[in-house]
Amino acid sequence: MKSAQEARKVILSSVKTLPSEQVSLWEAHGRVLGEDIIAREDLPAFDNSSMDGFALHAADTVEATETKPALLHLAGEVAAGALSVRELSARTAVRIMTGAPIPPGADAVLELEAVKTQNGFVQIEMPVSVGRNIRRKGEELSAGTVVFRHGTYLRAAHLGVLATLGYEKVQVYRKPSVAFLTTGNELVDVGHPLEVGQIRNSNAYALWGLIREAGAEPVNLGTARDDERSLHDKLHAGLSYDVLVTSGGVSVGAYDLVMRVLERLGVQKQFWKVNIKPGMPLFFGLYRNQRERDVPVFGLPGNPVSTMVTFLQFVRPAIQTMQGRTDSEPIRLPARMMQDYVKKDGKRHFLRGILRNDNGSLTVQTTGTQSSAALSSMALANCLIVVPEQRTDIKAGEEVEVELL
Repeated sequence: MKSAQEARKVILSSVKTLPSEQVSLWEAHGRVLGEDIIAREDLPAFDNSSMDGFALHAADTVEATETKPALLHLAGEVAAGALSVRELSARTAVRIMTGAPIPPGADAVLELEAVKTQNGFVQIEMPVSVGRNIRRKGEELSAGTVVFRHGTYLRAAHLGVLATLGYEKVQVYRKPSVAFLTTGNELVDVGHPLEVGQIRNSNAYALWGLIREAGAEPVNLGTARDDERSLHDKLHAGLSYDVLVTSGGVSVGAYDLVMRVLERLGVQKQFWKVNIKPGMPLFFGLYRNQRERDVPVFGLPGNPVSTMVTFLQFVRPAIQTMQGRTDSEPIRLPARMMQDYVKKDGKRHFLRGILRNDNGSLTVQTTGTQSSAALSSMALANCLIVVPEQRTDIKAGEEVEVELL
C-alpha cells in the first residue's frame, strides 16, 4: 500500500503535458499558456493622465498659495483618444481627461477638484510637483519584457493584459478529454423512482463537475453493471480518451470487477490501495494507446465522498499537469481545530471541514458526520482537514493543516 505522497509522485511522474494549440483570446479563459508572452510595445504606449484635471507646467506653480494663486490661461482640452500635438506654452493649462495623452511641454496634471476656473483662467492654489498624476510611457511594461511564462493559468486579468498588448490569439495547452464511468447494479439515474436496494447515481454528476472544475472536457460513458461484458465494452471505449476515470468496483467484493477487466484490456497496474481515509481502494494504471501515448486510468472507490476526495488528491493534479499547469499543488494553511477528533489507525485522514476567519485567526471544524457515504458533508465543506498518518488524537484548540477546496 502506498502513502498519499508516494501515490501522487507515481501519478505525476507518469503523466505528460498534452500538445499546445492556438486559440482566440475569447477562448483562452481558464486555459494554460503554452508559450511565453512578450510585450510587443510599451505599456502605457504614451505618457497619459491618470486623472481628470488640468495639464500644466509645474514651474508655473512654484509660488502658488491660497492667498496668492497662480493664474494660468485655459487653452482648451484634450480628451481620451485625442492626439495632442500642440505644445503647451508657459502660464497656460489645458483641461485633460483620464487616459488622454499629455500635451508636449506639460509635466504635471492637477486633479479637477483641486482647481478653480474663472473667466478663461485656471486658479492654482498650491505648488504642483513634476510628474504628478502622469502615467509614463512603459512604466508598467516595456517592449520586450516577458509578461507571462508558459504554464500560467489564464484568468480574467490575464486576458485583459493580453488584449492591451494586442494579442488576438495565444498558444495554450490542449484540454484533456476525461472519460468517466460509474459502475454498480444499484445505481439509477435521477428522475427514476427508487426501488429497495437502489441509490441514485450522484457520482456521475459529481465527477462531471470535478472534471470541468479541473479545466478538462468530461465525457460521460454512462453506467456499467457489475458484469464483465458491460464493463469491457464501456472501459474499452473510455481508453480512447486522454484520461479514464471510473468509480466503484475496485474493492475486494465479489462484484468488484473493474481492475480485472482493465488489466485484460491491457492497462498496466501501477498501484492499488493508498493509505488514506476515505478512499483507500484506489487503482492507478497506464494504457499505451494507438498514438503511443500513455492514458492514465484511475479506478476510484464508489462511496461518494471517497470518489470526490481521491479525485481531488490524485486525479485533479494529474489533469492539471497534462494541461501544463505549474500551480497544481493545493493551498494549505494552519488553523485552530474547534473540536476533539480521535484517529485510531495509521492512515492519512481527510476530514470535511468549515474554515472561518475568527477575528483574524483561522479556525476550523468538521461538517459533522465523516461517513464516506455522506455526500452532503462535501457540499458543506470549504476545506479538507489533513490529519497525517502519525498523528492520533486532536484536541480542541490545537493547530491542524487545512487544504482549501
